[in-house]
Amino acid sequence: MRVTVAICTWNRARLLALTLGRMSDLVIPAGVELELLVINNNSTDSTEQVVAGFAGRLPVRHIIEPQQGQSHARNRALAIATGDLILWTDDDVLVDTNWIAAYVDAAARWPGAGYFGGRIAPRYEHEPPTWLSRNEKILSGMLVAEDLSPVEGHFPPEEWPFGANMAFRRSAVNGIQFDPKFGLIGDNEIRNDETDYCRRLQRTGVAGVWVPSAFVQHWVGKDRMTLGYVRRYYQGYGRGKVRAAGPSVGRAAFGAPLWAYRALADATLRYLWKRVRRREDWLLSYIDAAEARGLIIENRAQRAVPSGARPGGH
Repeated sequence: MRVTVAICTWNRARLLALTLGRMSDLVIPAGVELELLVINNNSTDSTEQVVAGFAGRLPVRHIIEPQQGQSHARNRALAIATGDLILWTDDDVLVDTNWIAAYVDAAARWPGAGYFGGRIAPRYEHEPPTWLSRNEKILSGMLVAEDLSPVEGHFPPEEWPFGANMAFRRSAVNGIQFDPKFGLIGDNEIRNDETDYCRRLQRTGVAGVWVPSAFVQHWVGKDRMTLGYVRRYYQGYGRGKVRAAGPSVGRAAFGAPLWAYRALADATLRYLWKRVRRREDWLLSYIDAAEARGLIIENRAQRAVPSGARPGGH
């Protein structure tokens, strides 16, 4: 079997070096031929030099994708990948030494499955603040942490692999691309590209399998352990929901529905009241406010341009 590992990167040379360093310790199962693709999405740091430094230790190829955006980088990887199984991880991840073997074995056990996902644990730069550690489960998406079950099996309804740790059988995804209206572009924090991708696969009858033995650790830097980042992340989440469903319905003002403004005001007031009263659930209201703000921002953006020019428009 031929296996492709794909890493899309943008200006994270220092973390990428750690990711590739751990890749050097991977156990490659007998009969597996490995191909490693690093898709450089116009990095301005030392990414190219970092990749070149691993040329003697890893079967790595450095590919530049000039069109900005994570989905474009992922589509470039899909276009050139030669593996029967395509494994994805991020440029700030440390994979377990048996990571490839776990997916190869799962693919053999589940011949009818087309995609797979594995366990992701946060690797904090320093001890997280109390409000974060108490809410790790609520913030799992923001932390890029996933632990659905210790038992291997089909994904539960409305659960999907995260891009930091997922795999696709190439025969199941041939011709299906990531939608460029989703995914990170610079620091926009609009994600959901892998969720949208797996939803579309599922609609075609492709099944997904959760593989807890395929384990990785995801870097959580100090910049992610702030309320400012929580706001930006969930604001991006709200924008992504509008991109998925289209402009929201309802009476509008200034390009956004009135109910979204009410939701923002209500969530903000609930957050402030809970903080003053020292309620432990204040973070939920803070998240609701950020998401409502994202809904407003994206509705305004969608209505400000012709439909054919919207993100992902045709």
